[in-house]
Amino acid sequence: MVIEELRQAIEHAQQLPEDMQRRIAELIESALEEREWEALVGTPESQRFLSRLSAEIDQQEAAGEVEDGGWEP
Repeated sequence: MVIEELRQAIEHAQQLPEDMQRRIAELIESALEEREWEALVGTPESQRFLSRLSAEIDQQEAAGEVEDGGWEP
């Protein structure tokens, strides 16, 4: 079921030039992906995992086991 406001927004967007329609589609897709990502990492399990990972990295840095330099091969 589509709410009336969404239907009207889509109809309005369909009247815009193609490049603007593409940009609107990108923005919508980006917002949906961000919501999915937030739902994934926002779980208590994910937060515990990320906290443990962060603690491990802190320990490795303190032990001098981590080098600066980025992701270059």
